[in-house]
Amino acid sequence: MKALQRLLLIDFDAEEEIVASLGQRNLELKVPTDNNHTTLHFFNCHLSDLYAEVEHYYGLSRRNKDAIERIIDNILKDYYGGKNEAARKAAGIQYAQKYPVPENVIPFVDSETVDLFYLEDRINGIYYVLNSLIKSIENKSSAKITSNSLLNLESALVR
Repeated sequence: MKALQRLLLIDFDAEEEIVASLGQRNLELKVPTDNNHTTLHFFNCHLSDLYAEVEHYYGLSRRNKDAIERIIDNILKDYYGGKNEAARKAAGIQYAQKYPVPENVIPFVDSETVDLFYLEDRINGIYYVLNSLIKSIENKSSAKITSNSLLNLESALVR
C-alpha cells in the first residue's frame, strides 16, 4: 500500500484514544516516595511495560510523520505553474490543500480531495504527544534510579 493511502486510512479517533490512555497511565504512574524493594520493583515493571507500549506507538507515529513530510515536500518541490518561484510555490501549496485522494481510498474517506497540511497536523499531534510521553517516562526512570541508589546507600549505611 502506498504511503498516502495508508495515511488516509488512519483511524485518528482510535489513535488519539490510545494516546490519551497512555498519557493517563503515565500520569497515574508515580515514582514511589516509599522506597523499598517491593515498591521499586512494582514501579519498574509498570514503567517498563508503559515504555514498551509508548515506544511501539511512537515508532508508528514517526513513520507516519516522515511519510507525510516526504509527500508534502515532494509536492512543494514540483513547483506547479506560475510566472515566478513564489507563484509556483503558492500553486504547490494550493494543490497540497486540495490533493486528490487515490481512487481505491475514496470509498473510505469523506471527500475526493484531502488537505495534506491538516493531515500533517493530525499526524504531528499524535507524534509530539508520544514524544513527550517518552521524555516523561525517561525522567521517571531517572528518578527511580536515584531512589534505588538512595535505597542501596541507606542499606549499606545501616549494616
